[in-house]
Amino acid sequence: MSWLHLITHNIPWFIRTPAVALLGSECYTNLIYNVQLDHIYCLKYGISKFLSLAIVAGSGIVKVPQIIKILQSRSARGLSLTGFLLDSLGLVIIVCYNYRHEFPFSTYGESFLLLIQNTIIVTLIILSSRYPKAGLLSFAAISIPALLIGVTLAPNSPVPSSLLQGLLTLSIPLALSSKIPQIMINFNQKSTGQLSSFLVFSSFLGCLARLFTTLTETGDLTLLINFGCGSILNGMLALQIISYWNESRTTTSSSSSSSNDPHFMDRNGAIPLSTEDRHSGSLELDDLRKIPVRSHSSSHKPPSSSSSPTINLNSPRQWTRKAD
Repeated sequence: MSWLHLITHNIPWFIRTPAVALLGSECYTNLIYNVQLDHIYCLKYGISKFLSLAIVAGSGIVKVPQIIKILQSRSARGLSLTGFLLDSLGLVIIVCYNYRHEFPFSTYGESFLLLIQNTIIVTLIILSSRYPKAGLLSFAAISIPALLIGVTLAPNSPVPSSLLQGLLTLSIPLALSSKIPQIMINFNQKSTGQLSSFLVFSSFLGCLARLFTTLTETGDLTLLINFGCGSILNGMLALQIISYWNESRTTTSSSSSSSNDPHFMDRNGAIPLSTEDRHSGSLELDDLRKIPVRSHSSSHKPPSSSSSPTINLNSPRQWTRKAD
């Protein structure tokens, strides 16, 4: 007996029990106990289970950077509300379908966690964009997915399995329509705005991994098509992030610098007047608008002789000195 078998034959029960539950007795014996890595079926099954757990664990934080980005910037610029709503509806269908067919939670757990994060993002988009009746819309964004899941998964549910199958088929065009608005916004703006690159790339890799796990564990054709479409669309978003990377950074930096620049012109092209300029009579407003950019600390030049007021010496009124 090799030293490796000495380890695998004496694995503690608190590790062995969940490993058997995850891999099954046969694959645990072949892969772990006997270390037979040439067993193709169990090897693929073990890799699939490992990827599934990694996807579920990673999905718990995959959209957190997007949430933080919205909160820090207090803006949802460049994010498609329609896309996130359609994505949430598709996730509700996937969760209900997998649960009704008693598939392992590891094959769809990320959909449930992503739905929770999607709901938070939708609420933030509504609130930051100041939609009319934002509070009511936020409540609807939270309660409707919860209601749909509750009705579908309840004992003696009135929703038949055939309807869920049809809804899952419908989720394929939903997946397409949820990403296309975001792709079009990025294309029109030539920028990805507040879209999180971590979210896009992790979603792309997650869909690719789900293709393998679904093919290995369930073989459901509709789910395979769904994840295939998701891989293509997330791949397009990833390419846009790479293509518009410099443009997005330039847009963000320019908007930040312009808001902090004391000489930034207003929308009419005028330079805001300082307190000294407003109270000084040495320069006229029209003269100030002709100055492109100047520092507040720069000294005022006296008006030219051509623009100096003409003094009538014969006037009975005494002239006074003009204040600087």
